[in-house]
Amino acid sequence: MFEGKDILLSVQRRWSVQGLIFCGLLAIAVSLLLTMALHRWGYGSLWYGIALFAVICCVALFVFPSWRVTVADAARILDKYVPELEESCGLLLKPVEELGPLEKLQAVRVGKRLGQARLPHPLRKRLIIALCLAVAVVFVRAAFLYDRTVVEGEGKRDLSFAGVKSVVAGIREVDVRVTPPAYTGRPVRTQKDLNLQVEEGALVNWEIQTNVRAGLVAIIFNDSSQVKLKAVGRDGMMWKLSRVGSESGFYQLKVDQTLSELYKLEVIKDEAPRISIRTPKAYTTVDIGESRKLSLIVKVQDDYGVSDATVVATVATGSGEAVKFKEQVLSFGRAFTTGQTSYDLRQTLDLDALGLHPGDELYYYCRARDNHGQESRSDMYIISLPDTAKLMSLEGLTTGFDVKPELFRSQRQIIIETEQLLREKDTISAQTFNNKSNDLGIDQKLLRLRYGKFLGEEAEEGGMDESFSSAGAGPGDFGNAAKVRDAFTDKHDNAEDATFFEPAIKQQLKATLTEMWNAELRLRTFKPREALPYEYKALRLLKDLQQKSRAYVAKTGVHVTPLDPNKRLTGKLDEILAPRSGGVYDKEISDEDKLRMALSVLDQGGGAFNKAELGVLHAVSGVLGKQAMAHPGEYLAGFQAMKRVLGTGERRVKAQLTDCRLAQQAMRKLVSEPTANPSLQRGAPDAGLSQLYFNNVNKP
Repeated sequence: MFEGKDILLSVQRRWSVQGLIFCGLLAIAVSLLLTMALHRWGYGSLWYGIALFAVICCVALFVFPSWRVTVADAARILDKYVPELEESCGLLLKPVEELGPLEKLQAVRVGKRLGQARLPHPLRKRLIIALCLAVAVVFVRAAFLYDRTVVEGEGKRDLSFAGVKSVVAGIREVDVRVTPPAYTGRPVRTQKDLNLQVEEGALVNWEIQTNVRAGLVAIIFNDSSQVKLKAVGRDGMMWKLSRVGSESGFYQLKVDQTLSELYKLEVIKDEAPRISIRTPKAYTTVDIGESRKLSLIVKVQDDYGVSDATVVATVATGSGEAVKFKEQVLSFGRAFTTGQTSYDLRQTLDLDALGLHPGDELYYYCRARDNHGQESRSDMYIISLPDTAKLMSLEGLTTGFDVKPELFRSQRQIIIETEQLLREKDTISAQTFNNKSNDLGIDQKLLRLRYGKFLGEEAEEGGMDESFSSAGAGPGDFGNAAKVRDAFTDKHDNAEDATFFEPAIKQQLKATLTEMWNAELRLRTFKPREALPYEYKALRLLKDLQQKSRAYVAKTGVHVTPLDPNKRLTGKLDEILAPRSGGVYDKEISDEDKLRMALSVLDQGGGAFNKAELGVLHAVSGVLGKQAMAHPGEYLAGFQAMKRVLGTGERRVKAQLTDCRLAQQAMRKLVSEPTANPSLQRGAPDAGLSQLYFNNVNKP
């Protein structure tokens, strides 16, 4: 008896749900029809459709109350349509204590028959009619949308996708929202263009709306990783994805099994601050009589903003093994505004305030930090303060062993005599003063010529005529090529070809000779006071060449690559490859050779390619793909063109000439210019000497 009552309750619930489904299908069909009508009048909005569905659904529930069927109604319907129940289903609803003995027997019999009887479906026809009507309206609605898309043209689609070459069929609209990192100070921006250029660390949100319900919408990054978009709502027409831009590359949209063209995703890396020290020079010497306050002018730039900049100065005192270092951090004394990307900074380097004494050196560099916390530093700059007392010391004269040659003492003697002449100026006549100044100029000239021999400078006497006379001194020397070459050819005594010293030493020797020449000029023009600074500088350069007493590691400004703690002490040897022999047959074809081969293949103008040529193009496609991932703005167009060329080549179809040329343009950027190889000399080996001889013979 109780089993029959449970069956009766189940039937009642099923009929009630069927009544609700009928009302819902009917409301869907009618609301879609009305929405299409409203589209014609320009009111086709999603909210209008939702409102119409709700209203029509309420009306249907009121007009068709079959969903409100009760258990008593279900019992009456079963008594009417199932004769086996003998119109006794009502007994199953009465309490047991109210039933008589015969009623209890009849209730048990009805419950058994109810479980075995074939029950009626009074709402089946209504459900079938409502379902067919709803499906038909849905198809009409889809056809209406497709017709609207085609008729109203690609104009709206192009308007939504400005700058996009190709969009997947079925996509109605795409919105891309880029949120740059906070430290950049840049606002949030939206765009319709699928080609993206974003800041490093920016949050990119794609919102894709399809025309019809889609089963899968995904984005494929760099032809490898596929990321599925998340559906918003139950209609399967709105999809979203959020991703942080960290690496450049390219991507394409995928809707079900349809793929779009490739679009670039270019990530702008956050650069470290750029520091440019305008003054003073990289190596500055403060000679006697010059100011000990130097102006430091620095320009600091960053792409998103500078947060701090300082000067790190180190004073080095002492010599030999007794060198001491003292480091100080100097501020530029100004506030750094958030978002300002360029600063012109000034600071005065007061050598006396920093504690520099004669013979000391100041090493300094500038350090800057940007809004992202990245720090950079400039090269090391040096300011030297020479010790004039040490320059004028008599070391080497008082010791028994002459550790310094005489040449290094001659310049000091000229300085002593110049200072003596300046002290005697008021006690001697002008003529005597001028004669002594001129004599010192002659001594300076002789010293300059003696040092010039180290650089291979030739004597001022003689000349080309003298060389000609020595080359042809006797009648038998005419035509003697060896003697002519010996007279006109410079050997090791050439200033540029001399190999006595290293380039840095030769450069300093040339600077020394320049200072000596300036001192000689002023001594010859009777201006010994003006010649004195040049004499001191020449002596300092000579002492510098003689010995270097201080070595400081910070001069080099070494930047060591930081170690990755995740790779240390792991014991993994996967990236250690086995050694390969250097034989000719073991050598693999380089990427540049592959590119050159592909360029020659594409030179045929887009014809059908054979299997070997397609293999070369496939290999080069991988090279272009790697470059497109690293630099999409520069190589993505060429990579796409190469993929189209390969697609037509595999189908044995002639490739487009424009695609071949576009791929070649990208490949030429990766091919280096060929180096000039030695070639056979066409002219005579002594053509230059013969021409020189001919020019001098014909001189008037």
